[in-house]
Amino acid sequence: MARRRKKSITVSLFPFMSILACVIGTLTLMLTAMALGQMDNEVVYSAERYKKVEDQIQQEQLLLRKLEEQLKEAAAGVDEALMKANLRREELERQIAALQDAREAPAEIPDIPPVDEERHTKRMEAMQKELAQVNEEIARLQPKVAELGDAEESKVIIQPSGSGIDLEPTFVECTAAGLVFLEDNPPRRLRTADMAADESFAALLDRIARQSKGIVIFLVREDALETYFAAHDMARSHYVRAGKLPVIGQGRIDLSVFSQLQKK
Repeated sequence: MARRRKKSITVSLFPFMSILACVIGTLTLMLTAMALGQMDNEVVYSAERYKKVEDQIQQEQLLLRKLEEQLKEAAAGVDEALMKANLRREELERQIAALQDAREAPAEIPDIPPVDEERHTKRMEAMQKELAQVNEEIARLQPKVAELGDAEESKVIIQPSGSGIDLEPTFVECTAAGLVFLEDNPPRRLRTADMAADESFAALLDRIARQSKGIVIFLVREDALETYFAAHDMARSHYVRAGKLPVIGQGRIDLSVFSQLQKK
């Protein structure tokens, strides 16, 4: 009769595997939490740094706009002062020339009263002195004008707009102090107060009116609406076709685009 085999002793590993799985899961959760916490700190730091840089950029842009406005105001003031000084110099030169003509006029002409030599001499000396002061003021302002012209936009390019490109334009700049005839060399300036009585301006308008394709285009600065209205009314009184283009800023006017169109 065969001997009965004894049962072997078995040990279950399930409890140990369960504990090991729990430990591994706990460690995984701890590592994940630490990684997420570190990522959150970096995101917060990056957001704060971005906000600081953005605020600094906005402050710099605001400061830049203020400086540009101050530069434009300074340029406009210097340009107007220089224009007034030039006009005063031209007026003094005309008066001096008139006095010299009166002084040298023949004495036998009965219609001309005798010239008071002493009075005219004193007046000429006073005007010569004022003319020297005006020239000094012009010499003082010209470097500032050049400096401001380099600092801000050096030129303003006038672009064609609307229909009528086939016309033959004559450009006249409108400033706060008066008109600037850009086609003259050098450009001639005319005060707003002297516009109605200026024979050269009237002759220019008559010449444009006789042209079938003639048109005067007023280039209007930001502060020159009063000058533009007066010039436009005078153009209408001479039956001249007139238009206008706005000029932004105080830079030198560049008409090269129109010149190229006329050559085509």
